[in-house]
Amino acid sequence: MTEDAERIDRQQLMEETLQDFGSRSDEQLDWILGIVRHRLAAARRMGVAVPEDLAGRVSRLSAKRGWPVDLPQP
Repeated sequence: MTEDAERIDRQQLMEETLQDFGSRSDEQLDWILGIVRHRLAAARRMGVAVPEDLAGRVSRLSAKRGWPVDLPQP
């Protein structure tokens, strides 16, 4: 497999993971919030678009816990 194909496969897997997180309730997201925050940061580094709804929910839940709010990099 070429390097480009591996990158595309990883991006596809990340997009599917973000879709799965987006389909969860706030209660479920809150339970795995640390993992979700890590995946959002990794997605941004990979150049994968993070759904605005999911990013907003994660920011809100993070603020509720008193955690720093991660903002998307321009």
